[in-house]
Order: sequence, then C-alpha cells, then structure tokens
Amino acid sequence: MGKKVNFDWASIQEKVDGVLGHDFWQDLNRVVPKRTACSDFYETETEGHIIVELPGLHSQEDLQIELEANQLILQGNIPYLYPVEKEALKINERLSGPFKKVISIPFAYLPDDIKAEYKHGLLLITLTKIKKTKPITISFTEEAKPDPS
Repeated sequence: MGKKVNFDWASIQEKVDGVLGHDFWQDLNRVVPKRTACSDFYETETEGHIIVELPGLHSQEDLQIELEANQLILQGNIPYLYPVEKEALKINERLSGPFKKVISIPFAYLPDDIKAEYKHGLLLITLTKIKKTKPITISFTEEAKPDPS
C-alpha cells in the first residue's frame, strides 16, 4: 500500500489568491456555481453528528432523507428568497433550488435510532454507533469416523 501523503488543503486558497488574485474565487463561483449544501461531520465515541446548511426550509415536504446501505441521501429544494432575478445578483454564493447530497457513513450505526432536527437553517443529524462487535458462535459437528475394518 502507498504512503499516505498529508496535503495542506487549507493553504490552497492562499496560494491561489497570491497567484490569481482575490477575485478568483468569486469569478470561479460564477462559472461553477455551488451544486450542493455545505456540511460538517464529526464523531464521538458513541455517535456521529452531521450538520448541513439548508437555509429557508419550512416543512418536512422541503427535504427528504433516505438511508441506503452506508449512505445518507438528502434531497430537497432551497427556496430562492430575493425579489430580483438570480442573474441580477452581484454575488451569488448561497445555494438555492433543488439539491441532492450523499454522505458516506464510515461506521456501523443503528438505522432505527437516527435523529434529525432542523433549527436556525441547519439540519442536525445524529446517528448512534453500534457499540460493540458481536461475537459469533461457531458450532462444530463431528464427522463420522471411517470404519477401520
């Protein structure tokens, strides 16, 4: 297996700013607009916590959450809230419109014990980890011994 390389992704923006100028990210966002909601994911010993930015949702009809194996699939529609056309925005960094986000869950969890709460424009999802591995009992059956005669 190859050696893991630690790359400082955080310094990329500074390096790009230094070469291409501070307006680069704004210009890039016009060409390649944001297509999915921003999220954070962290774990404790007993739980996984996912926080997703989804401003302006009003009801459960605005968002669907599905489990598929080790993936959490979020789909919905973030409303566009301004009185002007989207093309008239001088800066357009916030996500609006339909979106789909797939988040891989890197641990075993209890699918019946997932909590989702929407508060202050953030979707907070808590997954309870399966605490222990379960030993599997192996049963041995004796084979009939050959008759020596």
